[in-house]
Order: sequence, then structure tokens, then C-alpha cells
Amino acid sequence: MNLRAADLTVFVFVLGVLLSGMWLAQQFGMEWSPTLLAIVAVVSAVWTAYYRFGVAPRIDASGADDDARNETGVGDGAQE
Repeated sequence: MNLRAADLTVFVFVLGVLLSGMWLAQQFGMEWSPTLLAIVAVVSAVWTAYYRFGVAPRIDASGADDDARNETGVGDGAQE
């Protein structure tokens, strides 16, 4: 599996979101632990893989459809 810059970006974003959630949980009495941190890293990797293989192909396909419509002269209804 080739890692792309976008994969790293998504991983860092998801990791930041989960760490923020952990910080909020800590404010309500939950404690940090190495096990919890490892679980968060694994969950971040799973969400990154889901984005790469589940979401990104749909975004790419949607962009390709939009490009094809624009090339064939199908517009968005706006007058020139």
C-alpha cells in the first residue's frame, strides 16, 4: 500500500480529533493511559483507511462526473 500525503493529513486530523475528545473526557474524570493512547492511534488508522478506500474514491468519481458534464456542455443552468 502506497501512502500519500493526503493519507498522512487525514491521519493527523483524525488523531487530533480523537486526542481532543480524550482531553475532554479527562476533564470529566477519565485518566490517560498508554493503552488508551494506543487504542486512539489504532482507531485513527482505521478511520484513515476508511477515508482512503471508502470516501476518497467517491469524491474522485464525483469530481470526474462533474468534469465530464462540463466538457459535454451540460451547465448548471446559469446564463452566459
